[in-house]
Amino acid sequence: MRRATVAATLALSAAVVLAGCSSGEPEIVLSQVAGSTGTPVPTETVTVTEIDTRTVTATTTVVTTATVVATPTVTVTALPRPSLTTSTVFNRPAALADYSNLVVDVRLLDRMSLSGNAAALQLDLMAQHLERLGANGPPPGLDAPSYYGRLASLGLFARAASDEATAGSPVAQSRYAVIRQETGILLSVVNGALTTTFTLPTPAPRPTTTTP
Repeated sequence: MRRATVAATLALSAAVVLAGCSSGEPEIVLSQVAGSTGTPVPTETVTVTEIDTRTVTATTTVVTTATVVATPTVTVTALPRPSLTTSTVFNRPAALADYSNLVVDVRLLDRMSLSGNAAALQLDLMAQHLERLGANGPPPGLDAPSYYGRLASLGLFARAASDEATAGSPVAQSRYAVIRQETGILLSVVNGALTTTFTLPTPAPRPTTTTP
């Protein structure tokens, strides 16, 4: 190290002055001041100007996710239309009893005035006998749909005639005439299938109702 008079006698002191300029740029001033000897030391001013310009570009990536739902294809195959079948076995004793009941029903109704509760109850009982025959199997050799259709029609007519007799309607008598005729045809068909001899009685004179 050199021993110079300036280095020995001067006390260096540095002051850093930071002042903002009018343009907003930072300015650094370095000053060197003399020590105790009073020897003037030239002042050096260093101005450091730093401009930092950064451009930030933001990139946004949009990811679209599409969900594809596969719709299954359903093939419907129509089943063949079932044909009318019956699994009811023909009960001969029960059927014979109800055929006999139909003969009795007709015999009693022939002797009644078809107006009032008595005739209504007998017609309702006849409808029950027809319903029991419909719950039984068809006689062997007979066409089941035709047989059951005849029983169902006779049952509907007997129920309707019962309501008309209760109401005192004269329609009950004309409806019963149809019931009697169709019952004779039914028994005739049954006789051919079962070799039976069911017959309806000869129509009796119907009592007349006099209106006071």
